[in-house]
Amino acid sequence: MACGGAGWSSLPADLLLAVFALLPSDADRVRFRAVCAAWGAAAAAWRPRPWLVGSRTDRSGRGGGAVSSFWLSPSAAGGALLPFAANVPVGLEYLSSSRGYLALADPSAASPRAIVLANPVTGRRVRLPPIGFFKRWVDVTTVVLSADPAAAAEWEAVAVGFPTTCLAYYSSATGDWARLDYTAPGYAGVEHYGGRFYVAFRSQICVVEVVGGDTPAVIPLERADDDAGGGDGEGSDDEKPLLPGGGRRVVETHLVKFGADLLLVSVLDDVVYNSDDDMGGLAVDGDGCGKGGGVGDARAVEVYRVEWLWGGAVRLARVEDLGWNALFLGRNGAFALPAAEFPACRVNCVYLVDRQGHPDGVVRVLDMETQWTCCEETIRPEDGSRGSASSAGWARRGWFFPNY
Repeated sequence: MACGGAGWSSLPADLLLAVFALLPSDADRVRFRAVCAAWGAAAAAWRPRPWLVGSRTDRSGRGGGAVSSFWLSPSAAGGALLPFAANVPVGLEYLSSSRGYLALADPSAASPRAIVLANPVTGRRVRLPPIGFFKRWVDVTTVVLSADPAAAAEWEAVAVGFPTTCLAYYSSATGDWARLDYTAPGYAGVEHYGGRFYVAFRSQICVVEVVGGDTPAVIPLERADDDAGGGDGEGSDDEKPLLPGGGRRVVETHLVKFGADLLLVSVLDDVVYNSDDDMGGLAVDGDGCGKGGGVGDARAVEVYRVEWLWGGAVRLARVEDLGWNALFLGRNGAFALPAAEFPACRVNCVYLVDRQGHPDGVVRVLDMETQWTCCEETIRPEDGSRGSASSAGWARRGWFFPNY
């Protein structure tokens, strides 16, 4: 469709946006934006919804190449998850997401497997080489990009396996992965912030730097000793936990770009026992939703802002309130959204994707003020409905934010 005439190009922006929002597919939205500058500007005001993406598998571990997609619906009660068919290449398994791209791999291919970056909106694909130095039994859990490969002349990526025995650093300039040796317990959170990659383990925050050559290294940052440092002040930074947590086990650690700030977020075990009842010790609210969701599976979230000090040291400042914002956390990446611009989101809440490896998917919405689960939903891979009799379950799942 041409847009050179006065009629089509001068349509009101609000009318163009209303038409854009009603288009049935992402492919139609891409074509809409490409018509002309006026239509592209109107479409830029449209706020997409975050997706939940997951790969399906049966009980024997086969079938990991089938992908289910859900998005938050502002019209459904509590912003429920609704299934839809995303434009995901057939036969590839979901690994993680970053910068509007899904990181995918062929589950039937021999190890090590190549990684495919796919933008399900535009259809663009970027093939990355296999990470040959990851151990065969170590799965790639997260791939974080520094920029959109379609828009940047040069870009980088950091890949993480679990458990963490080393990291992998990719540069588009070299077209290959470099090994970053670093051994740390637990899950590693990665974020690209201020032009550099940062990695958070349970015990410290690190930066990926090029030191004395062309090969980058994982450099631990010095932490200022204060209340956020954790522990009793004894031992080195490597020995004491990054966050206090009250002795609770750290399930996941995330780094999240939050406006101009960098947040460190820990997901913790948080079973609350009450000697006055006989309900297994789990505190529940009036709606029957437990603090964290269920016995032995309860969760709490601690959020800290990373403050930069002289000499490259950092200090952690506790954040009790997210304001009119929501955090989306999954083992495969994390991001923040302002609820004022994305009405499907609950304000001051954390969206957790939990029960990794469990046949059913669970999404919890945790209120930051009360630390209570205000909404919990079990997601079935087939069609999003409860009570499915199929043996299919989740291999991986995580949040994705589309880039139009």
